[in-house]
Parts: sequence; C-alpha cells; structure tokens
Amino acid sequence: MKKIIILLMSMFVIGTGTVSALDTVEEYLKEYPNQEQAKMMNKWLEKNEKGTFWFTGYVTPTDNTVISPQANVDYGYSWFSVSDGPAIFKTPKYDKFFSVAIFDMRHNTPLVIRHPDKPILIIRPGQKAPKGDFIVVELETDQGLVFTRMLIDDNLDEIKKLRKDIVLEGGKGDMTRNVQKFSARIEKQGLTVLNALTPLVAPDDMFSHTTGESGFISLATGVNIGQLGTPTGTVRYNVATKDSNGEFLSGKNSYVITTPANMYKEGGYFSVTAYSTKTKLLIPNTKKIYARTSDNAETNKDGTYTISVNPNGDGVNGLSTSGEDFYLVIRAYVPTDDVDLFQTKIEKQ
Repeated sequence: MKKIIILLMSMFVIGTGTVSALDTVEEYLKEYPNQEQAKMMNKWLEKNEKGTFWFTGYVTPTDNTVISPQANVDYGYSWFSVSDGPAIFKTPKYDKFFSVAIFDMRHNTPLVIRHPDKPILIIRPGQKAPKGDFIVVELETDQGLVFTRMLIDDNLDEIKKLRKDIVLEGGKGDMTRNVQKFSARIEKQGLTVLNALTPLVAPDDMFSHTTGESGFISLATGVNIGQLGTPTGTVRYNVATKDSNGEFLSGKNSYVITTPANMYKEGGYFSVTAYSTKTKLLIPNTKKIYARTSDNAETNKDGTYTISVNPNGDGVNGLSTSGEDFYLVIRAYVPTDDVDLFQTKIEKQ
C-alpha cells in the first residue's frame, strides 16, 4: 500500500510551471486538517457565540455540519479559544453512552473520555491552572472544539433537560486561525489523492491524540472521510466502499450485511450507516431510518447482526439507500479488544 500512496503523490507533486514552494499536494495534505477545522469553526461562529453550546438532536439528511454523521446521536458543539486563559468544562451524569472529545485545530484529539467523573480543564502549556480537582487537557492550539456525543434511545426529552448541565466556563479568547492558501489546481489534485486513498488507509491509523502520532496522509484521509472521528480505543471503524467480492457498492443493488459477534463492551454500542457517495451525508428515505444500531436492530442467536441494505429498506433490519450510490460506515463504540470490523460480510443479492 505504501508504494501505491507514493505513486499517487508523485503523480501530482511533480507539476509543471513555477509555483510557490508551499503550493504542493504534500503541503496541501499537511494543511488539510487545519483548513477543514477552521472552515467548520468559522461556519459555526456565524450563528453561535464562542464558548457556548449548540446541539443537533436527531441528525437528518439535511444536516451538513460534518460529513458521515451518525443519526442516532445528539451531538454537542462548542468552539472555543483559551488564548486568554484556561477553560473548564462540566458535564451531567447520563446512564447511556456519553462521551466528550476535545479537538485542536490540527484535528488532534488529546482527550476522548466517556462519562467524565470530574470537570475537564482545558489549558495551553505555560498557562496558570486554577485550583481544583480536574481532568487536565493540554491543547496544541489556542482554538479548539468540545464535542459531545449522547446516544439517543427514544429519550430526546430527557437529553434536552440534561443539556443545561453541559457548560463551558471561559473559552472566549481570540478565535482567529490562520489557514494556508493553495492554488485551485493543487486543491483539486489534493482532493483527488484523498478520494483515491479512502479504501487504502486503515481507519485505525487515521486519527491521533497528538501531532505526529498519525502520518499526515492518514490524518488528512480520515478528516476527508469523517471529520471529528476519534482515535482507536473509544471507537473502531470500517469504511466500506466495496462488497465482499471487491465490487463497488451500488444503490441499484440489494445487499445483506453480517457483522461480527461481540463487537462492543458493556456501555457501548454499534451502528451501520449508509451515506451518499455524492454528498457524504445521510440518504433521505421514506422510512426515515438512517442507521441500524444495537438499539433498533434485532440480534442473531450467535451475537451477530444481519442488516438488509437496498433501495426500499426492506428485509431484516432494513436500511434504505433510495437507489443512491453509497458507502457504509460500521462503528463499534467501546469496542471489544479483539473486534475486527473488517470481518463484516457485505453480500450482493
């Protein structure tokens, strides 16, 4: 695979004409996570105040905040800046899956935690910490994102009541984030490389806690597939673009998916979600079922799950594609140690 990646890079890095030394595909891929984080942050700031929270409720096909979102999770977003001092994040208790991820502008995730048992202190190196008992997170950039996930199990009213206890104190510093500019030619070539790498880069290698933990190509590919994805440990991914025979998934066809058994530990869950290859968003369908999860799918006696994916969403644990070409993301939150989501069978009928 490494040879294929080098070949793809060389096809575009070696260009013709005189360009800036930084206007290359390699530099574009290195900058891509920062570019996408800044884009999302600035869009969010158009309607929200820094250091405050915005929640999604049920995610639908019209939600385009992030690509490849989950449908059964109430996401909470708070973009912030600790340029003028630390911030403190406080959370309520919730008896279903609840996680907090802290991202910096390079798409590092220095903290991913379920059910925090104390306030989280977000601080830059060298800043004076307040007194108290905290979970301490050192950020590599002034700006960043507090990102919460609360699993919805027909209990959105309960979740709405808990939102008032999700509070960020501070985080209202300077939100300016510089982004490197590239020529249209380099941007087009860079995105071509990222799209070509999607089936080649292992999901476990895509996301990192600190700069350098993941290679820049793997990280950029991960952000391109699913921005705000988190490192292995909290969640395992399988991004499937082909069936078990190696043929690309087609919205015209019907498939039966069989997951591995015992994918997650107590307190976790799994989901299988179909996304449009054109938009990378959920696919509209008349049944308004956008994912099959451990909460809305019947399990088999051996602990596996059977998911029927076809244009109409018919069959056992049906999931509709509405005839659109699609890809699948299989997720296991709080995964078992030996789970291998690439053992998922995707069989064309």
